[in-house]
Amino acid sequence: MEFLRFNAPDAEALAKSMDETRLKLEQACACGDALGAVEHAADLGSMLTTARREGEALVLMQRHLGDALSLPAAEPIGWFWNAYATALQYAGQTTEAHTSFAKALDLCRTHHWSRLQSFVLQHWGRSLVEQGEFDQAQVCFTEALNIRVELNDPRQASSRRALEALALLRSPSG
Repeated sequence: MEFLRFNAPDAEALAKSMDETRLKLEQACACGDALGAVEHAADLGSMLTTARREGEALVLMQRHLGDALSLPAAEPIGWFWNAYATALQYAGQTTEAHTSFAKALDLCRTHHWSRLQSFVLQHWGRSLVEQGEFDQAQVCFTEALNIRVELNDPRQASSRRALEALALLRSPSG
């Protein structure tokens, strides 16, 4: 089950963005910008996962794991762990995905990256639903929604839809 998995509204625009991001990643690697490389690897990995190419996303991001682990905490590192966890999730590597979601969430809470924290919670919640861990998923979606409401983030609608879909799954007829 792919609980409320994101679908790109425009496949051509996604492909163009992937090409542009791949070029940025190559440039960052060429000039030794490790943090920039991690950031662009996260962006490209996320796009590849959206395009249902999570295996390719994992190979790409695994090349940058060492830097993600060794660089000082910066928000792009948190985005990397979220993208990596999501690719792991859709590749069926649930245990590793949950470890990476936890790492991303810990970074968010430690450094007060609220917007990113809402993304991590939303993604982790989806993974938890797929594992049948509905109580934990509800906690994640609710916390994501609360953050998004506080930030006046339009993605709060996505969190509300996730909570509604989860309620349907939990109902006796679901």
